[in-house]
Amino acid sequence: MAFAVDGLVSGLDTTSIISQLINLERRPITLLENKQVTLGEQRTAWQEVSKRLLSFESSAKAISTSGTFAARTGKFNSSSSTGGSVLSLITGSDVSAGSYNIVVSQLADAEKSTSNAHSSSTTALGASGTITIDGPAGITNVTVNLTDTLNDIRDNINNSGASATVTVIDIGTSSSPSYRLVVTGNDTGSTNSFTITDATDGATDITFTENQAAQDATFTIDNISVTKDSNTVTGVISGATINLETIGSGAISFTNDTSGTLEKIQTFVDSYNDVMDYIREQFTYDQSKDSKGALFGNVSLETIQSQLRSIVSDTVPGIDTTDSSNLSALSQVGILTNSENKLEINVSKLTDMLVDRFSDVQDLFVPSGSGTYTFVNATGFTQGGTYATQVVDDGSGNALLQLQLSGSSEWISLTQSGNFALGQNDTALEGLIIRTGTITINDTGSMRIAVGVAQSVATYTSTYTEFSAEGLIFNQNDSIKNQDREIQKQIDDLEERVAKKGEDLRTKFANLETLLAKLVSEQSYLDSQLANLSKGWK
Repeated sequence: MAFAVDGLVSGLDTTSIISQLINLERRPITLLENKQVTLGEQRTAWQEVSKRLLSFESSAKAISTSGTFAARTGKFNSSSSTGGSVLSLITGSDVSAGSYNIVVSQLADAEKSTSNAHSSSTTALGASGTITIDGPAGITNVTVNLTDTLNDIRDNINNSGASATVTVIDIGTSSSPSYRLVVTGNDTGSTNSFTITDATDGATDITFTENQAAQDATFTIDNISVTKDSNTVTGVISGATINLETIGSGAISFTNDTSGTLEKIQTFVDSYNDVMDYIREQFTYDQSKDSKGALFGNVSLETIQSQLRSIVSDTVPGIDTTDSSNLSALSQVGILTNSENKLEINVSKLTDMLVDRFSDVQDLFVPSGSGTYTFVNATGFTQGGTYATQVVDDGSGNALLQLQLSGSSEWISLTQSGNFALGQNDTALEGLIIRTGTITINDTGSMRIAVGVAQSVATYTSTYTEFSAEGLIFNQNDSIKNQDREIQKQIDDLEERVAKKGEDLRTKFANLETLLAKLVSEQSYLDSQLANLSKGWK
């Protein structure tokens, strides 16, 4: 392999020299590129934080309202002598615990009419004219042609948009078939009845006879009479669906599903621990390896850690702590903070608390309130506590409800909307909703408001992950993007300067070689002349 030297005259490896000089010039670029790598690691870390917070928010929302916190189980015990299933239940998330006696005296039915018998369903009847169905969908006229069979008539009615559906049945034998059209109303209930009239002539008559009149379901709930046009009953027991199946009686009961609620709380705890584990990983420094998390020392991440830790470990604001029998912290029900600042559940204690004091445990997680007005809802932005209430003149003769937190001198005005009063944004009562009814100037009273751990978590995590200028993580990522953009601009500028520096160096070394070549040539000429002079003296 040939050995090449760039400096043909000087003998210098100019390519290597220039490369080393350029590398020195690129050191600031390398440092900036390393910063970009660090920013990329931070961006990835924030994505992981966001993913865990969204999971935590979801688990919090699953227990942040009375409807979602309280898993319910529905059961029906029949008291009918005939046995069998009188009804079935679908239990919604917002059904309340309780029991009801039910007596089903009649099921809802659809109108039904049957035609006279025919020996074939596929042979032309030789009848022509019109069949008219008058029902909830209006009057529908179906044309019958001489070539139509029973099957044709069935299909024509079913495709007409009439208030009924037709089937063909055979109630005869193989040797003596008996085909009939059965016309059934599309919906049950007395208001969904129909009449069917035949106005056809021809070789075969088509007549219809009513077999079943449309009727409503009738039953009693705790001796209260109820009539429904369907056997699928909603709205009678809020949050539950009753499917009536036969006549009979029995008892419906809805009870707290302790295991279901416990499972939701466990998911909440696991999600919290997942968030805290990842944050702790980011704040870990390994001295032996001189390595640390991408978000080591990040103030915003410290804020998230501190706020969430405070929410789950502190006393729930707004719960009366003057009564020692009241539950005011998760630790009282067996949800404890361990030495690693993670939550762990004493399953036995929490289970006992859910059985014995379900509503009190629920109040630790779910917004609650009581007092002069009816509490409806609050969010994590609502400051829990005990408030005095007063109604004042707003200056225009209108009643204005105000609340004052115990220990504060500030009266906070609410916005009246019909029978409800709403907390205004950027106040201590933001997110509050109470039912006031009619309020009168000079009315006074008091309210106790507690937000609950799950609702607070759901509110705060949503502000962390919100994809807007209001979101904490959004702003962190936006800052990273801006830094990366600025660094890239610096890199581009430096690359341009380094490239120009390289060109300058190559030009200078080329000029050096040219000068050296000239000097060598001149030296050769002088040496030649001196040699000639020396010969002349001899």
